Amino acid sequence: MDESDFSIFKKNSSRKSKHDKADATRATGNNSQNANDPWNNQAEDAIKKVIISRPTDEDEYNCFNPNAGIALIFNHKDVKGQKQRAGTEKDRDAMIATLLNYGFDVRVYDELTFAEVSEKLKATAQEDHSQNDCLIVVVMSHGLEGKVYAKDMSYPVERLWNPFLGENCKSLINKPKLFFIQACRGENLEKAVTFTEFAPMSRQIEADVIPPKPPTITYAIPNTADMLVMYSTFEKYYSFRNVENGSWFIQSLCSVFDEAAANEALSPKGAEFLRLLTAVNRKVAYEYQSNAKNEALNQMKEMPNFLSTLTKTFYLRVKRRSKTSD
Repeated sequence: MDESDFSIFKKNSSRKSKHDKADATRATGNNSQNANDPWNNQAEDAIKKVIISRPTDEDEYNCFNPNAGIALIFNHKDVKGQKQRAGTEKDRDAMIATLLNYGFDVRVYDELTFAEVSEKLKATAQEDHSQNDCLIVVVMSHGLEGKVYAKDMSYPVERLWNPFLGENCKSLINKPKLFFIQACRGENLEKAVTFTEFAPMSRQIEADVIPPKPPTITYAIPNTADMLVMYSTFEKYYSFRNVENGSWFIQSLCSVFDEAAANEALSPKGAEFLRLLTAVNRKVAYEYQSNAKNEALNQMKEMPNFLSTLTKTFYLRVKRRSKTSD
């Protein structure tokens, strides 16, 4: 959000909440006849599988696949009925360079409608990800609480990851699915607070050890496991974007990842992913504050955050390649 975006929330807050087209579900028809069919029930019982949950000693994801994975970037500068998102090209280009440096198959999409975004997500979910370490999806747009905008309309954020749930994308089961959302999430402003403490002592980090190859065994895990969603700002709060330099969040994300790519991500084990995200949180929280002519927006802060269902430690490794798609 830049200073000119402040007015969009005044406009949106006066409207009554309505369901978007993206919220609609289609009727699947009347299945009562099949439910009463004994032969059909017997057939269903015959194909039911016994699911056994068991513990695992694996505490790290496999990051030694041939490919880093697919990275989708959805960039929206012009959104119907909203202020133009000046500076978003800086974020897009920085994100492209960062992900290419790690070896991702980067696919960039500008100004897509909701239907087009859905089509790209579903098509990607149908691909074979078995030789990939993970999946990354980046969205840069306007947003509201629980929603993000495509070119033509807003849609619930869960539409981004639903195609990649375990039941929908088998080849990404037990692989990290990582989503980064640069968008406002509400109307509140993050105020600054201060504290004082002694400077910490330096610590020596022990050398990493390559993990052993995991055993072959069947596990039962939740459909929503192994996902992480990182937001540029806290729920119900603004997200800041500089019209010349890009957004605080995306620029910090790229800066932290680029530094890691020149250091620990080059090592055989790689850079511990959640540590990198914590560094992004810290960079935005400590190094940025708004400097706006509008007093209501001046000297404000921003707090990125992430929701994780990752079940193991993920290490991000550099696997260089040179490819972008559209």
